[in-house]
Amino acid sequence: MSTNRNLNLVLFFSFVYFISCYAISISWYYNGYFDVYNIFFDTDPNKNLSSFAHGRGGHAVTHVFLELFSVTIRIIEFAFSSLSTISNRLEFRELFALAISPIFSALTIVYFYKILMQLKIKTIDANIFTLIFSASFSNVIFAIIPETYAISCFLIALLVHYYLRSGQMKQSGSPLAWLIIAILLTGITITNIGIFFLIFSAHLLKNEKFDYYNTFKKASLYSISAVLLVFIYWKMSHFLFSAITGIDLKTGSAIDWIAKYVTTSLYKAGINIINLFSASINAFLAASPTTIAPYIFSSEVWYNLLSFTRYKADYLWLSSVAILCSAFAYASKEHLKEKRWHDLYLISGLIIVFNFSLHVLFGREMFMYTQHWIIPLCLILVPVLSGRRALSITFLLLLVGVNLQFLFNVEQLVTK
Repeated sequence: MSTNRNLNLVLFFSFVYFISCYAISISWYYNGYFDVYNIFFDTDPNKNLSSFAHGRGGHAVTHVFLELFSVTIRIIEFAFSSLSTISNRLEFRELFALAISPIFSALTIVYFYKILMQLKIKTIDANIFTLIFSASFSNVIFAIIPETYAISCFLIALLVHYYLRSGQMKQSGSPLAWLIIAILLTGITITNIGIFFLIFSAHLLKNEKFDYYNTFKKASLYSISAVLLVFIYWKMSHFLFSAITGIDLKTGSAIDWIAKYVTTSLYKAGINIINLFSASINAFLAASPTTIAPYIFSSEVWYNLLSFTRYKADYLWLSSVAILCSAFAYASKEHLKEKRWHDLYLISGLIIVFNFSLHVLFGREMFMYTQHWIIPLCLILVPVLSGRRALSITFLLLLVGVNLQFLFNVEQLVTK
């Protein structure tokens, strides 16, 4: 099968994936799931949907570009309203805004396939690994929920793709392209700049042959520039929003919210470390979600809040996680020194280590952040499973079976 024909099949599959996730998202919207804070693994679909659809979200410094999506939504609304009457403009905007996460997840699938091709994976194996990536629970759930994570995942895929492309073409890449990627990553989630800094540093050291001092200097320049530009935009957007609406946006709330989830004890750091590994297993499989005390949404509807956070009492699950991680580490050992996998392990290791280091110090529901490292998680499977098609297909079928079961049972899980 030719490369172009196979890419067309991947594009078609990603379109079907988009349609399927968008349809589920609309269904959950009408079921009222997106009206509730923290309903799915500590996410805030209500607030983010308001940002996407109406530009009336948090206006937070941590997610500066979210409200920009509402501009496109309002242009679509204006175009439709000039053709026919829109009976409920708020609902109209929200239904279109629900397409944002599925679109970015579908695009990420295409770029993940391109990354595999850049790593010179056989076409049939690349197809299987692309399906595994698509069926992973982190990708499925965040393709449905209106959140920032699917957008971050796409931008990380774009960053990794550009790094590999620059290395293969023996080029430094466009300075403007690197800066734009840095700005986009920072504007969606501010901590993404750490991922950019590490991957760009790896590019400078490996592809451009910079020494350590000049690597640090140039990577810092790009990263600081991106943060400053995003911060300037944030301040200007606050000023314009206040001038137009008369509403004074409070800038201290984001800092106060961040401070609430900073790790303040060794015990909490230990719990976070355990949950980072546990969440990485749940990034593939929607196994054993727990429910938190029901949230009273109205006098008629109660919703359970779903979580993957584990504690000492979950020793059977945590023992299984330890066994799986140890077995995988043992199976990976023989591939670490193979030259063909150097780039794969380098970029995957940098992204995973950064995220684990960050979330030992900050965070509550670790699964919520897995979109920031699901790409390297899936990439490090490649050396172990490549060529072992029976095992790869068995793993794929396991993902499909377990994750479909979650989707079929979601109403029972979240409603009392």
